[in-house]
Amino acid sequence: MDGAREIPWRRFFVYPRFVKVLLVLTVGAALLAQDVPARKETKHLIVTASASPEAAKPGKHVTLAVDVTPKPGMHVYWPGQDGYIAITLTLDANPAFAAAKAKYPAGEKIYMPVLKETQIVYSKPFRILQNVTAKQSSGPLTIKGSLRYQACDDTICYLPATIPLEWTLK
Repeated sequence: MDGAREIPWRRFFVYPRFVKVLLVLTVGAALLAQDVPARKETKHLIVTASASPEAAKPGKHVTLAVDVTPKPGMHVYWPGQDGYIAITLTLDANPAFAAAKAKYPAGEKIYMPVLKETQIVYSKPFRILQNVTAKQSSGPLTIKGSLRYQACDDTICYLPATIPLEWTLK
């Protein structure tokens, strides 16, 4: 018998395996292509950027959102707190859109015994919102910005940090 001869039953078992691998690769590529909110993590915070709606049409508002979750024991300062580096969302200038002012939720008052003062901070998850209006519709619109903050715990304030953010609108 010739060793190079093809066995017909073997083709029956190899073909479905090829189809399964192709199907897994196709589904995996589709999942990767979906818009997933950008999540970034630092020693102090978990930050997720998203947009609603995800498509930008000229003259229509899109709301950019930044969800911020301070890690246990951490807090960041509310933008109205005097004398401290407050959390700030800044968008890079771009002629393709107009940006309204960022909206910050009310902070919570906490008493700091070490300083003998009450401060307004965020120590629980919160969301910053900023409306933008697209001025043109020539393909995807990428909006870049940053989130600057100084995180503190009960005993120390850490060096200020800046997290780069990006939204891509269809």
